[in-house]
Amino acid sequence: MRALLLLLFLAVSSIIMNFENNEYNYIVLKKFDNIEIRDYSEQIYASYTPKNNNDRNNSFRSVAGFIFGDNNRQEEIAMTSPVVIKLHNKNEMAFIMPSEYSLKNLPVPNNDKIKIYNEPSSIRAAVRYSGYSNSEIEEEKIQELIKVLRENDINHEGNFEVLVYNSPWKFINRRNEITVTIDYNKEKSMKSKNNINKIYFGGGCFWCVEAVFEDVKGVENVKSGYAGGDLKNPSYSQVANGLTNHAEVCEIIYNTDIISLNDLLKIFFLSHDPTTLNRQGNDIGAHYRSIILYNSEKEYNVINRYINSINKELFNNKIVTEIKPLNDFYEAEKYHQNYYKNNTYAGYCRAVITPKVLKAKKELNKFYK
Repeated sequence: MRALLLLLFLAVSSIIMNFENNEYNYIVLKKFDNIEIRDYSEQIYASYTPKNNNDRNNSFRSVAGFIFGDNNRQEEIAMTSPVVIKLHNKNEMAFIMPSEYSLKNLPVPNNDKIKIYNEPSSIRAAVRYSGYSNSEIEEEKIQELIKVLRENDINHEGNFEVLVYNSPWKFINRRNEITVTIDYNKEKSMKSKNNINKIYFGGGCFWCVEAVFEDVKGVENVKSGYAGGDLKNPSYSQVANGLTNHAEVCEIIYNTDIISLNDLLKIFFLSHDPTTLNRQGNDIGAHYRSIILYNSEKEYNVINRYINSINKELFNNKIVTEIKPLNDFYEAEKYHQNYYKNNTYAGYCRAVITPKVLKAKKELNKFYK
């Protein structure tokens, strides 16, 4: 077991801190089995680089001191997840500063060995794994990552990092990742593929829809947002309070060479109740309505035929799913994106989302990775 992770637990076991907030924001551009290609936004890092292996245990203690008030304003800063360990830079340990801070308004560390800097936006490949992390497991995952990148003719920069989520509190099924910067032209990749389509599904809380579709074979990306209403650039508060007529929906980008719209519709209608008007279970309101927004007449015909084929036989002619053309899709706030994967152990996720995901993967297993 990695001594550093044990120290993380011991060093902060008596400190109350906000460690559930994930500030490491990214958009998934593509998936290869267990590998994700991600577009990371710019972040501000506070980090400590140990002088040698014996000094590694000071990394957490030093950065934690800055976060808990060892700075020129004696200001406490919310600790975010994940912890970033830069294997390529002498095991530098970094924490991401909350999004409300900039280089100008962040407190100055009293410890001159704490470095504050911008981590620029980048395209990185990531492989996920659970449990404890150690050098043997990390090397195994690095080789797994390299193999997939090589098979897909993608070059990497060798700057491998370990990301540890929700540490030090969660030990069972702890989420870890290895990431590396890659040479990847996202604009060229997306524009050159005529087989990439988008469809927009709403079936209750968009956290549920996102979780059900993000591991489907052929689905390139799932993004939570708002559509179907009137107000431009709505906020979550406005949508949830019924001020916009928008529904919570997910933009699903998919590869038609791998999965068809018809198959996506099978997953959609299995994973929610299309017969309840303006609600899904205890989630009540017009923004939770069952809705599909399409881009073309061809898509409308596929959707209409599919609903007609299942309405009488499976739903006793009670389907109330709204079908309408897409006018605009407004991306939801950052904390809504990848919500289930980042908050799997939260109460709502365990009680509502996990059963839906397990049902879909059990009954439609052939569509999942």
